[in-house]
Amino acid sequence: MKSLTLASRLAAITLVALSGTALAQTADLLACNGPFARDADEATLIKAFGAGNVQRARIEIGEGEKAAGAILFPKDRKRRLELIWRDGKKRRGPGTIYVREGSAWAVAGPGGARIAIGSALAAVEAANGEPFSILGFDWDYSGTAADWQGGKLAKAFGGCRLMIRFGYPQGADAKALDRLSGDKEFSSSDPDMRLVKPTAYEILLSWPD
Repeated sequence: MKSLTLASRLAAITLVALSGTALAQTADLLACNGPFARDADEATLIKAFGAGNVQRARIEIGEGEKAAGAILFPKDRKRRLELIWRDGKKRRGPGTIYVREGSAWAVAGPGGARIAIGSALAAVEAANGEPFSILGFDWDYSGTAADWQGGKLAKAFGGCRLMIRFGYPQGADAKALDRLSGDKEFSSSDPDMRLVKPTAYEILLSWPD
């Protein structure tokens, strides 16, 4: 089944967001270059951000699991980023960067579109140029979008792969949510999705293995 196949892919995805040094100073747009390049390491981060802004940590990666990584700007909610390493022992090779709620970092989509925490589903679809696939709500991969159906967001990041997790607002239509719940795959253009109006609460970028 397609939804199960997508869920399996999501369970194995390793994600990383990449930023240039100048952008790092403003906590603004993430890009696939600079201190988070595929071959970067802890020393690269310290050189770019300062030793006081790079904290070693075990990062929550879902389902109760944690992995060796780092927190950037741990005391500044708006500049905070979390990453895991592909090589945790040597602290090198960014594997995943998470832009979580409260962070002001964003990614630059095609045509200057800015995708950030709080971006509406409709705005992300517009940046993609066409509807994309999103998993149903209220389960382990609730509201996850990673299959851009050949749209612009599939190849917009210079080799990195974008994934966004969407949540629904309080007071969202209960009947529509019931139809959108569970391990199923929906189109972003689904009328119930339009009715619920999800927004992004987590953004991830990755280098494919």
